[in-house]
Amino acid sequence: MSELTRACRQFRWVVLDLNAMDHSAPMLANFEVLPDMLTAKDLEALLQIDRKTIYAYVQRGLIPHVRIESNVRFSKHQVMRWLEERSFQPRMVHGKGAKRQ
Repeated sequence: MSELTRACRQFRWVVLDLNAMDHSAPMLANFEVLPDMLTAKDLEALLQIDRKTIYAYVQRGLIPHVRIESNVRFSKHQVMRWLEERSFQPRMVHGKGAKRQ
């Protein structure tokens, strides 16, 4: 197991107060220590998503990636933006009798 893979497995998502969320702030603790370009193996450890699934996302154009000849790499900044865009943001509910839509 590579040193980077070991380091990725130690990361945990930081639970943020959604009202005070600064979208420029990284969602991972120690995000900056990761290299700028990640492999599918690195993403597998970081996101806890099987590598085959990651490659399927690449084939379907669902995840941002860079293809260098036959190699696929992922920009950590683009991946974090991609995750933030897909994160569930609950609506604010005011009071007990809030109307449902």
